Amino acid sequence: MTSDWTRSQQSVSGFERAMALAGAATLKEALPICLEALIGSSEGSLDCGWVYLVPEKAEIFRLRCSIGVSDPFVEANASWAPDSVHGRAIFRDTPWYGSFSETLNGQDPLLASEGLHAFAILPLFRGSSVAGCFCLASHDSDTVPQHVKRDLEALSRWFDKTIARVQVSESRIRESWELLSLFDAMAEMVFAFDLDGEIVWINRTAREELGLDNNERIHLLDLHPDDTRPEAARIFRRMLSREQQTSNVPYAKRDGSVVHATTLGVPGRWKGEDVLFGISRIHQTGGRTSVEAAAEVSSLERDIARMAMVLDERLSRIEEALMISPESSASRLWTGSIKE
Repeated sequence: MTSDWTRSQQSVSGFERAMALAGAATLKEALPICLEALIGSSEGSLDCGWVYLVPEKAEIFRLRCSIGVSDPFVEANASWAPDSVHGRAIFRDTPWYGSFSETLNGQDPLLASEGLHAFAILPLFRGSSVAGCFCLASHDSDTVPQHVKRDLEALSRWFDKTIARVQVSESRIRESWELLSLFDAMAEMVFAFDLDGEIVWINRTAREELGLDNNERIHLLDLHPDDTRPEAARIFRRMLSREQQTSNVPYAKRDGSVVHATTLGVPGRWKGEDVLFGISRIHQTGGRTSVEAAAEVSSLERDIARMAMVLDERLSRIEEALMISPESSASRLWTGSIKE
């Protein structure tokens, strides 16, 4: 009979595992926790396992995590096509229990040499579609008790939701990195300002064009010539409230020269905080007629219109991509602290 101390330790271990799983942000963190929980709930009838997932926009089932099996086995078992013999054996829409030799053993000596006996397949779903599966096995036991099967299936259904959440999170992280990379590669200058006008991020074009150090704290007003700072402050506030979208206030380089540009302001999110993104197209040198200047503004607005449509949705995910611990979850309100 299990002692009170043992039950207490199991409860603590289960609580810690649940807390770790709730905080997992990537599949690399979440999948080992899921496997350990499943193996642990088998009461010794299973001692190893691995997880297959179907990547987005792909049909190949790939092994993403394993516990308790050898490296040669993992390599030989790394991926299966759904229409292959092994794929059809594994990828089911209902749980399956039996002998490993009935499914994956076949003629593959690397798989057979692992010496697995009892075998369980627990499908993972994305909506109503099979998105992968947990595979659990034993090097010693030949069967899985009925009450253990019920526990395994209950756990796997819970893990479904957790894995789906983490997959969405990882997808957003990838989108954010792509957007951040896009910004850094743009020919336009891109700035992210907090609500007090402090710069929280600038792209490579802006750093190089204005001679800015990426590590120094810079304020919005530091970017402009002295005589234009009151106007820059007024426009910044109007952009935050969406009363104005474009600005032609020039920028000041570190060497004192002036850079003329047209800036599009787009409110967004950064590290959980409201910010204003400024996307500035530098004017070409030489005199411009009023018609040319108007055409340049229209061109800028057309070029960036597609991006502006999705900025509010996607920019809020950049803080996930940066993987920086939030400094504060409280939103700050605009207090008009920019000094004119």
